[in-house]
Amino acid sequence: MKPLSYMTDDFFFTGVEIDDYLETLRFYRSLVRSLVREADAPERFVDKLREAVASRNLRMGEVRASAFSEPWCGDWACNLPILRSFFQKCGIPFRLFSREKAPELHKSYLADGVDHIPVISLWDGQGKELARWVEAPAKVDEMKVRWKEEHPRMMELYAIKDGDREAEKEFGRLYRSFLEEMALWYKDGMWNETLEELVRSLSDGKPL
Repeated sequence: MKPLSYMTDDFFFTGVEIDDYLETLRFYRSLVRSLVREADAPERFVDKLREAVASRNLRMGEVRASAFSEPWCGDWACNLPILRSFFQKCGIPFRLFSREKAPELHKSYLADGVDHIPVISLWDGQGKELARWVEAPAKVDEMKVRWKEEHPRMMELYAIKDGDREAEKEFGRLYRSFLEEMALWYKDGMWNETLEELVRSLSDGKPL
């Protein structure tokens, strides 16, 4: 299986539309749907993206967006709502891909040393990748590190949960608490950090 070099029309349309994905959501359903109701991308980021697209001698109608992730990913659960709102306001088609359904896209990211999710990419009309944003804003990464330092039990459980049902259950409860707190971070300003970093990756022409 070769890595994906360009996002062709045929390949892009094999991706799942975000609203269809939300209809069949299995992980963190109530949390994600609650965040979707609250997420509203500020117009200033829409304007910033338009400026960044124009600076690349492109039109908004030529740009597409993709997310490469998995349903269990907490960062995807927290960022999906604001990205959905953002791309809707920008008029940019947005599709979701997974490792199972798009192994060639997965391989292309791995070839670049990217092994975290979600991966958000913007593509031009010829299928060339214009920008890439990975996992979480830098500020959220710092907050996650602090949270895990304050709750060492979660990573202890993570290391032993496979094959240990009690450890798996306890880990699930603790991870849910972590995810709910992380959702509060995003609502309290970190969604703007996501959009800021994504737009900057397009303006700079470099993946974050």
